[in-house]
Amino acid sequence: MGFDHGKDVEIVNTLDEVLTLEEAAETWGKTTDSLRQACISRNEKPARFHIGVEARKSKRIWLVTKSGMTRLYGEPPQDK
Repeated sequence: MGFDHGKDVEIVNTLDEVLTLEEAAETWGKTTDSLRQACISRNEKPARFHIGVEARKSKRIWLVTKSGMTRLYGEPPQDK
């Protein structure tokens, strides 16, 4: 049984908003280590990502949102 969304409805896949650190690093031209550091709070400094909203750890894998990446690093560079 499928859903009839009509002609004028744009379907947004929430999973398209979520990236692994490796995917985000490749897209934004950053290192995975620098992104991992942005996920971790150290020496009483909070993490740069809003943990639980823009980033979370699933087992041993950090996941970040495109909106979190854009907030911290701007729009991803365009391929030339």
